[in-house]
This record gives sequence, C-alpha cells and structure tokens, in this order.
Amino acid sequence: MKTRITKILLVAVVVLLGNVLKTSAQLVTPATAGVTLMCSDSPLDFGAPAVNTTWIVRYSPTSTTTPNTGVTLTGNTVAAADLQTGYYYLISKGTAVGSCESLPQEIPVYKFAPIAAAFTFLDYCSENAAASAFAGSAVSTDAVNTFAYQWYTVVANVPTAIPGATSASYTPTLLNETTSDITTTYRLQVGYLLNGNKYCGTSIDHDVKVLAKAVKPTVTVTPAAPGTW
Repeated sequence: MKTRITKILLVAVVVLLGNVLKTSAQLVTPATAGVTLMCSDSPLDFGAPAVNTTWIVRYSPTSTTTPNTGVTLTGNTVAAADLQTGYYYLISKGTAVGSCESLPQEIPVYKFAPIAAAFTFLDYCSENAAASAFAGSAVSTDAVNTFAYQWYTVVANVPTAIPGATSASYTPTLLNETTSDITTTYRLQVGYLLNGNKYCGTSIDHDVKVLAKAVKPTVTVTPAAPGTW
C-alpha cells in the first residue's frame, strides 16, 4: 500500500513539474521583457565584435540555459529571411586557438508578420467628393491586429501628409469646379500600432481622378407672348 501511494505521489510530482516547465517555457511576444521588435524585411544586426574575437549565435524558440541550434551569420547579422521569433544567444569567442566561449547574452526577438496595405476608390465628380470616401485596409497574420493609418497626397514622388487623415477611410476635400480632369495620387501608409508606437510601415498609391464638369449648356428660352383680349 505504501509503495502504491509513493508511486501516485511521484506521478503527481512529475505532472506538476511538467506543467511548471510548460508555463515557464513561454514563446516570445511583444510584451516579453527586453524584447527586440523586428519587421519582416529587417535583418538582426549584432554589430562588429571586439578585436580578435568573433560572434557565435545560437537560437531557441523558448528561453533556455542550453541553446544548441546554431545560427549562420551574414557578416554580423541574421538575414531577414532567416530571422525567427524566439531567443537568440550571442556568444563572444577569441580567435586564438584554445579560446573559450563567453557566457551567452540572451536576446528575445519578436518578428512581425508582413502587412499588405490596400484601399478602394472610384474616380468622382467634384460635387460628389463628400460621398466618395476611400476605404483602406491592412491585412496581416500577426497576433498584433491594431494598425496605424496615415493618408498622403503625392506630387513628383514627394508625399505630403494630409492633416488629421489617420483613419482607415478618407474622404477627399471638395475641389473647385473644373472643365478638365484633375488626377491626384493618394497614398495610404499602414503599420502596427503597439503601446502608442508605430512599427513596420508599408504603403500603397493610387491615382484618383476628379472628373471634369461638362460644358455649360446654352439654352435659348422663348418667353410666353403676351395675349390680347
């Protein structure tokens, strides 16, 4: 009976220890302490090592004291295509034969997923400007799903931010009547919005046309002839 109870207690301890380990082995999130936030197209640059030393980098998806997955560097960087969310361990080692490795520096990294920006629009007549809102959108598979928006006009590839145009949709300002089409390039820039900061902006441009007014009609009105009686 005593042996059976001991076995039951041992199983309970193993299960409890497993749950503790699962809890502690958390994946990196944007809220992880000391996290380095990276865009999907950005390499992770460690900078140059000290003279007569070299970098060794290892990786683990969760925090560990024994990282064993080696990372190939391009110069002193992890290429954007190879970068993953997780923990990187930066180790310094002398170039002299027999040099020892330093203690590793743990660097938690969160890599944002790419964002696809888009907006729908129609060419419009000036009198319909107030009803011609452009509908913007941001598409991403990232766990962060709050976005920042900014609308611009673009002239000769130079963008000018439209004051106050920071929503997903934008309604163009009514233009003066014109007898020729006017084309304006609009740009929507979107990025992740996290703790009041903007990250990983991307943009899309579209040319939108304000359609010309038709020529004013010329009508000769024949007044009623006075009657006699």
